[in-house]
Amino acid sequence: MAGAPPGDPPPAGGRRARNRRERERAYLDAALEIAGRDGLRALTMSRLADEVDAAVGTVYTYFPSKGALVAELQREAIERLRASYHEVRRRSDEILGGWDDPAAAAVARLLVFGRFWIAAADALPQEAAFLHALISETEQEVPVEEHHRVLPAAMALLDDARACVEAGVALGAIRVDDAMDVVIRWAAALTGALLTSNLAPLNPRAFDGRRLAGQLQRDLLLGWGADPRLVAAAEAHADGLARGGSLAPAPG
Repeated sequence: MAGAPPGDPPPAGGRRARNRRERERAYLDAALEIAGRDGLRALTMSRLADEVDAAVGTVYTYFPSKGALVAELQREAIERLRASYHEVRRRSDEILGGWDDPAAAAVARLLVFGRFWIAAADALPQEAAFLHALISETEQEVPVEEHHRVLPAAMALLDDARACVEAGVALGAIRVDDAMDVVIRWAAALTGALLTSNLAPLNPRAFDGRRLAGQLQRDLLLGWGADPRLVAAAEAHADGLARGGSLAPAPG
């Protein structure tokens, strides 16, 4: 019996495993489309089955519950957001590498992370919605037993911010105690400000979530003891990055 051509690696797991991965990918893409279009609560296993023209029982062979499905969507969304942040951080560091003041560069990195968080709400709305749901949903779609799917990705993103905070503290650019505690409050505060846009029909100016989040970002840096001149330089740096491309680019 003829084998694979010499030098060609065998397909990982064989055809059956490959078909399963492709089918799982199709389910995830369809679920993301439903949730992005109509909201997370509109995503049900039966609706997903209808969307992909499959039996509900078949969907359950890939995802044992809606909670498992949502957790997997959240994990993917957060990993995409982290890849996006790393891209804008790379662009930022190419510029900050030429700055003479390490403290100023540290403040700029903090502000860039915050501006990325804000920009993602517009540039990567589906991914941002899944991230915000971790904080804002009072009725959690993901049961505790499925948290192992999503928490490592979420903590990796927060760890990126924690490293920025710790670097700022080490250089004397800011003064805070517990870096991760600060990061969690930072993320929650920016998310809360962004979600005020839900009330924009009442008063577009008062409930402009992006504007409020941007002002909050500045207030936080100043509250952490950052020099106002360094904050102004950081804002100018972020504005320059935004002119050169999205602050939340689509990951490749």
